[in-house]
Amino acid sequence: MDLLTYLQHYEPQELVHFSGNVYTTRTYDSLKISNGKWCWWSRGIGGRSALDYLIKVRGMTLPEAVMRIDGQTVVVLPVPSKVQEPAEPRKLSLPEKNQSNDRVVAYLKGRGIHGTLIDYCLQTGRLYESRYRRNAVFVGFDPQGVPRYGAFRGTSGNRFIGDVSGSDKRFSFSVPAREKSTKLHLFESTIDLLSYGTLELLSDRDWRRENCLSLAGFTGRKGTSRKAPRPPL
Repeated sequence: MDLLTYLQHYEPQELVHFSGNVYTTRTYDSLKISNGKWCWWSRGIGGRSALDYLIKVRGMTLPEAVMRIDGQTVVVLPVPSKVQEPAEPRKLSLPEKNQSNDRVVAYLKGRGIHGTLIDYCLQTGRLYESRYRRNAVFVGFDPQGVPRYGAFRGTSGNRFIGDVSGSDKRFSFSVPAREKSTKLHLFESTIDLLSYGTLELLSDRDWRRENCLSLAGFTGRKGTSRKAPRPPL
């Protein structure tokens, strides 16, 4: 699968038209896609396939990249009839857990996140370290406690973020209030959310007194078909 086709069908929010038949990405504006090829000019690397992109740019291992693309082969869809059966929800493919969470803990503490918040996320299954690449994986749950969303964040020096294949952004990462609360704080990313909680804790306030929700990159622009995350229950 070439990169343009992959982004058009599975990450359209990441694709940005540059000019003519040239495209770029929202995250990496120096990466250009044209004539079936792509080149990340600021790094001097390029390729043809989506597999190359996921490995060289997004920092995935070959198994992770294959898992990301697996089952997503593009087919020509028939003209839809007036009545369509509802589409089956995509299955969330959370990566395998590592035996320890040492790198993730060190990474988050390096970002200034308090150990109390890290421990809470690890103990409740909201956070763990992936076996391959040892990325931080943040998990979101539906009201029944079933994992429905996952987000990668690289723990090495290279900036790497992304959603786990099959993620449903309506159930993105959240921290519910300790007791019933009608207040909700919204954050663009999980790190922003945990940073706020750290500041609350350091100010001798209950960091779980109110609900907190990461928007997982949701923009809410007019005309988008993406659904906003649900508040934590």
